Amino acid sequence: MSKEFSYKDLVAFHPGSYVEDIIEDLNITQFEFAERVGTSSKTISKIINGEENISVDLANKLAKLTGISIKTWINLQRNYDIKVMEIKNLQDEDEKRACDLTDISYFKQNNFLEDKRYSSKEKISELRKLLNISSLSNLFEFNSAVSYRTTQAFTDRSIVNSNIMLELATDIAKDKTGNSYKKRKLNEVLPIIRKMTLESPDDFYPKLKELLLQCGIVLVGLPNLKNARLQGATKKFKNGSVLLLITDRNKRSDIFWFSLIHELGHIYYEEFYSNYEDHDSYNEKEKRADQFALDFFIPSEYYNDFINAGDFSKDAIMSFSKELNLHPSILVGRMQKDKYIKFSEFNYLKENYGFQLI
Repeated sequence: MSKEFSYKDLVAFHPGSYVEDIIEDLNITQFEFAERVGTSSKTISKIINGEENISVDLANKLAKLTGISIKTWINLQRNYDIKVMEIKNLQDEDEKRACDLTDISYFKQNNFLEDKRYSSKEKISELRKLLNISSLSNLFEFNSAVSYRTTQAFTDRSIVNSNIMLELATDIAKDKTGNSYKKRKLNEVLPIIRKMTLESPDDFYPKLKELLLQCGIVLVGLPNLKNARLQGATKKFKNGSVLLLITDRNKRSDIFWFSLIHELGHIYYEEFYSNYEDHDSYNEKEKRADQFALDFFIPSEYYNDFINAGDFSKDAIMSFSKELNLHPSILVGRMQKDKYIKFSEFNYLKENYGFQLI
């Protein structure tokens, strides 16, 4: 198939696609076509694959064989070249815009880049290398192999910065384990993880990482990048292991635990990607992961009994949380979200997890 060069709504079709169509219509091989034209089969192959341009000499030979004028062949090549240049110019503009949308100080503060001054050109070059991408313009597109959790609608700025965090986490996690994800093992460790809500972050976090690693899940925690608006994400690697990214954005104890288990819900159901254009499918997966997290902490029947009792005092919250062997902030967060209490109530029962996640 001939090379197609595209970006956003711009598409450039190499004239080799027309050569390929002619060969198919003639029902002959590329080698035979090359002999008829009077050139090498290697040249025809490169033309079809978009690896070589149609020269004036080849345009002349094609015109004699096909009856399509030299001017037409030359114009096809010329129009392709112009369209490719338009696309590259747009990519260059978007690459600079992507660079401008992110905070370079984040990479310095977290030792991803050397702490020094960078020119605009140097910033683009360093970010390309750091993120293992050929162009920063790619950061404007969602990665279809990833499931993201965010609390707000995505904008260009948040898409770019969320994708940067994903690429950083991917690079950290890609070689951490050769274990493939095992649902059976995850089922075994989930009850252990639930008990960790009552522990301090310094105690539970190392154990949490090790437990998940045994399941083939690589937990990567990253300091939030400004404007990323990302709570977490999951991605499956080629070797079968899974990345679970958690950021420290708004990481009070209730949000941390809900975000973590929400992402584990995606992994549990093996939903490692999000098609944002299919809103119904995306929303359904998010609801399923949310319900997984809700039931993991407080099964619906227990929660409903507590709510129906109508006592939302601190003593009632603390007593029910103790009965569930659960950090009270998780119950408070759920009640706030369900509007049984105000968002300003009982926030002193929440802990701020200001610990180093990397």
